[in-house]
Amino acid sequence: MLGSLFTELSLVIILAVIISAIFKLLKQPLIIAYIITGIIVGPNLLGVTPPLPQMETFAHIGISLLLFLVGLNLNPKNAKDVGKVSIITGISQVLFTSIIGFALGKLFGFSNIASLYIAIAVSFSSTIIIMKLLSDKRDVESQYGRIAVGFLIV
Repeated sequence: MLGSLFTELSLVIILAVIISAIFKLLKQPLIIAYIITGIIVGPNLLGVTPPLPQMETFAHIGISLLLFLVGLNLNPKNAKDVGKVSIITGISQVLFTSIIGFALGKLFGFSNIASLYIAIAVSFSSTIIIMKLLSDKRDVESQYGRIAVGFLIV
């Protein structure tokens, strides 16, 4: 069992490295490479992922590290510097993504409560993705990066 787990994890890591290298050569965001890797190794294509409890542990570690990265790049002073723009774009972003998330939930037949949870999840997940993209491009300190971080704080 343990040998099988290491073999599966090794295959996942090797595939992630290969796909990430291709995306790096194509100058594409690595977060998309990781998502594609997950789709490929998931149960619907290759099915090489370890059993769910072990993968959930790695998923929690990955999310924790990603949120840690977001926290390292957040500077509340930046929100103050870009103030009005951050507040307007921040509120607009939350409203827009929440409305889209709620509409998608209803479109797929979910209840109002489930659609509301989907809307909240969509709203929060965009923060992580934007921070990861800015961090990868080393644009957190650029003007548009500071504005984006500002509205993400809002």
